[in-house]
Amino acid sequence: MARPGEPQFARNAGRRNERQNCEIENMTTTPPLTAPIVGFVGSSRRKGDTAALAHAVFAHLDHAALIDVSALNIGPYDYGHAHRDDDFASLAEAMAAARVIVFASPVYWYSMTAQMKAVFDRLCDMTEIYKPLGKALAGKSIFAIATGSAPEAPASFTQPFADTAGYFDMSWGGVLYVRGREIDTPAAQNAARLFAGEIARHAGGRIAAPA
Repeated sequence: MARPGEPQFARNAGRRNERQNCEIENMTTTPPLTAPIVGFVGSSRRKGDTAALAHAVFAHLDHAALIDVSALNIGPYDYGHAHRDDDFASLAEAMAAARVIVFASPVYWYSMTAQMKAVFDRLCDMTEIYKPLGKALAGKSIFAIATGSAPEAPASFTQPFADTAGYFDMSWGGVLYVRGREIDTPAAQNAARLFAGEIARHAGGRIAAPA
């Protein structure tokens, strides 16, 4: 039996490095400042399971933007704010302008990826040099999307998202977790549609009609 949070790359060593059926052309590297729903994908594989699941969710959402964190320049948190000129300021502005923020990360060693952790560490800037943007997060909603090899996401993965929501006086909407090998199943795709509906509800809208 897989241990909770067992790293996906260890379980899937024999799989192809990238999913051939994951359409990611619409994933942007330029954070928009006005999208009511903004998602951040932080993964070592741009066409991996997590990107596929995130797109399965966002395919049902109108006026939503999905941002590839790995393609951005996000430096580590620094007490002297040495990285204030990198791309985090744009992410902070996008979060402040949105109604719903969605974070997507595979489970690596019981936690979020290094790419996503860099973003979360820099949230400290939103309590310091970008404090007005941090205060603007109050009343918004946070959701998470995750993939892994274990039957469910470990509490050590979900807790930072929930605690961050509480810290900024935001609503924690919960996590959609799917095992990587089950991404393409009807059950997983239906779960993505239902999760999109919950995100849309928090954003004050409805899911997009099927094409």
